[in-house]
Amino acid sequence: MNLAKTAETQQWETVLTSNFLATKMHLDLIKYPVITEKSYIGLFKNRQYTFDVDLRLTKTQIKKLFESLFEVTIIGINTQIPPRRRIRVGAKNGYRPQYKRVIVTLQEGQSIRLTSV
Repeated sequence: MNLAKTAETQQWETVLTSNFLATKMHLDLIKYPVITEKSYIGLFKNRQYTFDVDLRLTKTQIKKLFESLFEVTIIGINTQIPPRRRIRVGAKNGYRPQYKRVIVTLQEGQSIRLTSV
């Protein structure tokens, strides 16, 4: 009986460690990159990348997150919380989820790869 419990606990430990790695949890804080004409102009002219991130993150947390995940040096961070948009589905009214938009300026010669690996 003890062998079955240890095998079961080992299975749970592997599931927990694979699903709750620090890098996976950090990636959950970054929602997605913003791909618009304005963000492309900032990317090519000023090395500025635009992302939507979790609303609760501060600028210092965002800087540490991006520097540790992408191994880049960040010069500046601009943040904004856009106004919520109302949506209507049938007779129900509601709002879209809120997020924080971040514009990250990188040091000269560095870049972030936006394509999936």
